[in-house]
Amino acid sequence: MTRVKICGLMSRTDIDMAVAAGADALGFVTEYPVPVPWNLDRNRAAELVAQVPPFVTTTAVVGGSVKDMVDIALWVRPHFLQLHGDETIEEIRAVCQALGGTGIKVLKALRIDVDSGQARFSHPDPIEACRLLAKVGLAGLVIDSKTSSRPAGTGVTLDWQRLRGVSATISLPLILAGGLNAQNVGQAIAVVRPYAVDVISGVEKEPGVKDGQLMRDFVKAAKEATG
Repeated sequence: MTRVKICGLMSRTDIDMAVAAGADALGFVTEYPVPVPWNLDRNRAAELVAQVPPFVTTTAVVGGSVKDMVDIALWVRPHFLQLHGDETIEEIRAVCQALGGTGIKVLKALRIDVDSGQARFSHPDPIEACRLLAKVGLAGLVIDSKTSSRPAGTGVTLDWQRLRGVSATISLPLILAGGLNAQNVGQAIAVVRPYAVDVISGVEKEPGVKDGQLMRDFVKAAKEATG
């Protein structure tokens, strides 16, 4: 059964709605260096992470320098730290090493430009980029879409057919994001066969405002889908 992460939560109400909907993981965008509707400071993120009930995992979504990302992780204490910028292999490895022994595992978002289909990484081919990232100590790999106007939470889907070989190519758990909603997540899972799916704008009434019914519909559709 495909696991579900709901990201961009900003309040206890958001947490309660996501947990009631059946989400396996919750995401908190923390001091992201580019303006997005879901940004929290590290103090607020830590408060919310502490309110998540047992058996639901937490993720802090970050960007910036290695020091800033590591400092946020150690302050917020999520289960996972998701690097969501243009980090280099060396920077990713440095974060993994700095958090070794803390119990905080590292995820990396590979952002793919929706116009060119190229990865925002040292190697522009998404498949080859995934192979390289699988060797640096990550716990999982997030595939997300990027547009010229927004670095994440774009609401724009990727070319799933081009990604269908990724999960078979790498040993890391693959988390699919980018424009997912209750209407298309089943098809996305059938094509890509990810370990998990990650949604943010697809369960909102408007940017930054989560909707309980949309969350329930999304989780139900994802859990019922077959890869």
